[in-house]
Amino acid sequence: MAVKSNTNKPRVIVAGGGPIGLYTAHALAKANIDYVILEQNSEIVRMRGAGIVMTPNTMRLLDQIGLCERIEKRGTVLNSKVNLLQDGRETVRFRLFEPMQEAFAYPTIGFSRRDLIQILYENLPERESRIKTNARIVDIETHDNGVRVRLADGSIEEGSLIIGVDGVHSKTREIMRKLVNGDEKAYPMLASYQGFFGRAPRRDDIPTGTFYESHGTGLASQVVNGIEHMYFAFFRQLPTPTTARRRFTQQELEEEAERLSEVHLFPTVKFKDVWSTADQEAASLVHIEEGLLDKWYHGRIVLLGDAVHKMTPVNGSGLNLGLQSAAALVNQLHDALSTGSGFTNEALEKAFHNYQTVQTERAQETYKEGHMMTRMISWTTWFGWFFDRFVIPWLNLEATAEKQSRGRLANGHVLDFVPFESRVGTIPWNNMPKGQA
Repeated sequence: MAVKSNTNKPRVIVAGGGPIGLYTAHALAKANIDYVILEQNSEIVRMRGAGIVMTPNTMRLLDQIGLCERIEKRGTVLNSKVNLLQDGRETVRFRLFEPMQEAFAYPTIGFSRRDLIQILYENLPERESRIKTNARIVDIETHDNGVRVRLADGSIEEGSLIIGVDGVHSKTREIMRKLVNGDEKAYPMLASYQGFFGRAPRRDDIPTGTFYESHGTGLASQVVNGIEHMYFAFFRQLPTPTTARRRFTQQELEEEAERLSEVHLFPTVKFKDVWSTADQEAASLVHIEEGLLDKWYHGRIVLLGDAVHKMTPVNGSGLNLGLQSAAALVNQLHDALSTGSGFTNEALEKAFHNYQTVQTERAQETYKEGHMMTRMISWTTWFGWFFDRFVIPWLNLEATAEKQSRGRLANGHVLDFVPFESRVGTIPWNNMPKGQA
């Protein structure tokens, strides 16, 4: 049934109020594009969620919208990385993050996901009128001039297009796939690991900003001792990969914590010593899906972040890739309006196609890297165990990491239409705002 839009003014509906959705809102505001955020939860700023790592190209994006210094004041600058066995024996220690800061002038920051959301939210212009909470999407209708989004409370939101940045269990993606495939119910994300995430008060006997990672058969951990808290994560291989969405009970979470109690997070500190002081109510136990879609858009629906490219958090790249994708997408939307064509079907097809083309190679490389790293540090094969235990300690890991990150970071996106004074290190950035040398 054809449905008419109530307005001819370009308007973007953003499904999802997480960090990538909020950054997208900032970018749209800078582009003078009208938008609304639909968040299904009752609040935007909430505690649950893992610690995150933001690399120099992400810090540069946040610098462009005026938030870098706020994040640096509250975050932890990361320095070296230490690999260890789960009995506490150290196997490798090397400078990982300092060379990136020297090269690109921005630090790599360890941060709370909640704090990032809070900073993005509190600094968003007109946030009270731009964000709707308790806004659960149940259906999306598309027509030649826009979209109508039906919410669970019966209300309707109208816009020119919808950006689905509503996570790995994206309702927007589900509806898009149904529009493409009819009754197709295939779930594109596969979980081979479960994750256990939480935080505890920082320890004065552990160096601040050093990234510790323990390796073992079917299990790996990561932890950083920050300015106020330490953030920990465990990755356990599932007996059988699954597409089923799983909700774990608090009792199951506590049982998992008991199973992990003797694992060393640091050479001299076991997990049970950390868990005893942890914020146990804010900890989470979840399946960790992995997947990369071959088509990121259909009609006036386009996907972003974990809804389209999801990986384990082992390489710390999910948020960083998502923010890069958001900048690339908004650049294309801004270009469509700047040419005077508006958000016609043809203009959006071109914009979405260019967005996916620009980001596909980067997403594939990041996904493959995360897939490989997760399985290597959890010793899922004899080759992975042998390479991790007996080859990696002999490699020049600082040089290897610097070489791998050089091109990816140097090619980081910025918003093409927002001039700013970027920090510059020993390696120049390849992308600058248009018209800015």
